[in-house]
Amino acid sequence: MAFDQTTRNRLQRFVNDARRVLEEEFTRQLQNDYGMDPNAGTVAELASLRHINDAQRETARILRDTLAHYTASGDMDATQGLDRIVREQAFTVLNRLAALRMAEARGLLVESVGNGFQAKGFQLYARLAGTGLGETGDAYRVYLFSVFDELAQDLPGLFDRYSPQGRMFPREAALLQVLNLINDADIAPLWGQDETIGWIYQYFNSKEERKAMREASQAPRNSRELAVRNQFFTPRYVVEFLVDNTLGRLWYEATQGTTTLRDRCQYLLCTPQDVFLRRFDTDDLRPGSVAALVQAGRWPDLPTFDTTEAGVQAMIEFAHCVNTYDRYANDTWGDYFQRLEPALREQRFADLSTQELWDGIFLVCRADRHGGDGSVYQERWFVATCQEIVERLKSDEPQRKAKVIAHHPVRDPRTLKLLDPACGSMHFGLYAFDLFAEIYREAWAWEKQHGPGSLQVPADVVRTEEYASKTTLAQAGKAQAAIDTEARKATPGVYAPLCQAYADEAALLRDVPRLIIEHNIYGVDIDPRAAQIASLALWLRAQRAWHDAGVKAKDRPLIGRGHVVAAIAPPAELELRQQFAATLDHLDTELFEKTLQLLKGLPEMGVLLQVERELPDLIRQVFGEHGSLFKEADMEQWQKAEARLRVALTEFAQAAKSTYQGRLFAQDALQGLRLIDLCREVFDVVVMNPPFGALAANTKDHLVKAYPRSKNDLLAIMVERGLELLRAGGRIGAITSRTCFFLSSFQKWREELVLGSAKPELMADL
Repeated sequence: MAFDQTTRNRLQRFVNDARRVLEEEFTRQLQNDYGMDPNAGTVAELASLRHINDAQRETARILRDTLAHYTASGDMDATQGLDRIVREQAFTVLNRLAALRMAEARGLLVESVGNGFQAKGFQLYARLAGTGLGETGDAYRVYLFSVFDELAQDLPGLFDRYSPQGRMFPREAALLQVLNLINDADIAPLWGQDETIGWIYQYFNSKEERKAMREASQAPRNSRELAVRNQFFTPRYVVEFLVDNTLGRLWYEATQGTTTLRDRCQYLLCTPQDVFLRRFDTDDLRPGSVAALVQAGRWPDLPTFDTTEAGVQAMIEFAHCVNTYDRYANDTWGDYFQRLEPALREQRFADLSTQELWDGIFLVCRADRHGGDGSVYQERWFVATCQEIVERLKSDEPQRKAKVIAHHPVRDPRTLKLLDPACGSMHFGLYAFDLFAEIYREAWAWEKQHGPGSLQVPADVVRTEEYASKTTLAQAGKAQAAIDTEARKATPGVYAPLCQAYADEAALLRDVPRLIIEHNIYGVDIDPRAAQIASLALWLRAQRAWHDAGVKAKDRPLIGRGHVVAAIAPPAELELRQQFAATLDHLDTELFEKTLQLLKGLPEMGVLLQVERELPDLIRQVFGEHGSLFKEADMEQWQKAEARLRVALTEFAQAAKSTYQGRLFAQDALQGLRLIDLCREVFDVVVMNPPFGALAANTKDHLVKAYPRSKNDLLAIMVERGLELLRAGGRIGAITSRTCFFLSSFQKWREELVLGSAKPELMADL
């Protein structure tokens, strides 16, 4: 079913109705059971709650610790904190039930939410459990909790029942209302669509809320307003257009047009006029050489092609700028040549593309060198062919304009990184998943044809991964390390050739969904709820890939945590900071405090906080006077210190279980460290639907100072930041408004960034 306006309206009604039911239910629970009134902002003493059982008392204590954690910074009062609790609990329950419904539609889960209490999974569970779990409603709740607990192994951010966002659950009457809504026949076909969870995320906040925020203030006043104002789900065609011409384009160019993505990516703008240059060595690119002029696109400077000795030598060099052997297997180029040669000799240039013209003179040149007497270079048609190619390269006519593409090595797909810095529900990542799956398939074939080591692994990626493999235990804790270690068994060494890491193509393809999540797709969002469902969306996509391939659940590789990060505020509790500092030595204590200061403003800025720039100075401030202790470079110094902080925070959280607020403190600090790690990566592709408009009031001064060329609008800043995070030769794709390309206030941004640092290749004005 297409997501037309009528379909979206049905889904919006469902989300609005479900949110209303859940928020009313959790407000009543807070008031009646837990002594916390969201309307008045009052909280009763825990000792006064004599009407609840021990389990409810534990929940009441945890809710109070959560509220204290939310209000510790002073940026929100008790009323706002309780409103946040109600909203987060409702969103989490809705997402959990929607996730189960989507898993059912994909055949990943036995019917558990569909048909409510009559669900097949629950009916079987109830028969086995008998009457030991109480009435039907109680038994169903226990059943759902068992499903949540199983899924929490892969998706703790959403299904961990002990997370601060998931402590509450609707009572039977409210739960039945939500189940009736989720099983409405009007939206039944939507649960099989990948886009559904993204539309649920957008519709959770209503148009009326956004309108009220804008009327209250022109600029967002906090991170929630910034997130809500910019929650616009990116349409599928926009996603495909941007990913096709960034990730798809990179692979298309690396494979010199031989990829199946050429036909699969319907928005990939490539033509028969595209010309792929061969790899040049230093001698080829000597100053003034034909190869150097061609690579630089300096067509007017090319020498005259004629039958003089200098002209012949220039023609030979010109013909060899494109190496047809890189693109056509040796057993097929002969047939290709037989088709091209007659058209070349008869000068029927209109019948051939620019690439075919260039291939033709190369093939004729090669044939002459292997058995001819050199006379081909004296032929008038050969001279005419060279001249025709140059004319096409210089031509302004769209149908004749040729694009010359420099040689790029084919990369090991495990080293390709795509970032969505405002990921929302990860719609870009879901489509990129499909392209990455095909890239892995083609990479296997490429390595089989060209041999082990033919897939390039950048040196900086090797260094990063070597360090990560050494510090897995220290950084992730034993539970996560066990998952990571198990997941890496299929890939011994650091990026061993695919044919050595996997027994056969089937073994690689079985592992591809895990590889994509753990190696290729990165996302950041300032809304923790977005990170919740982005991780869910990728997990569901991986499970569907395995399901479609017939891989049974027991044979599916374990998926690690992935790379979706929520840009949340660093912990503000002074007393807990002091308690944690007592577990560290004095240098690590200073480092931790300065790191928290560095992360100030993170909820409003996300990746715009240029933490990687500040780290070297921060490390030198802390450790610089102790050079005899540490002789490593700044970044390696940071990695070692960060690993120690991760271990200490993990241990602090475990030791602080009796103080739930201590656990929240440690988790938020760890999330900040994850964001720092992500900002230190370099990405091959950045794609985004960035926030637009005015800067958040409390971060405006910082952003104006950090991005003086882009300070007019958040979208301009996001584009500049995307360029900073790109690897040399990488590509950025963004949906923007039109204003930044026309208003005079954006002139410096256009001249220095869009036309200076970058090179725009494609624009669609809608």
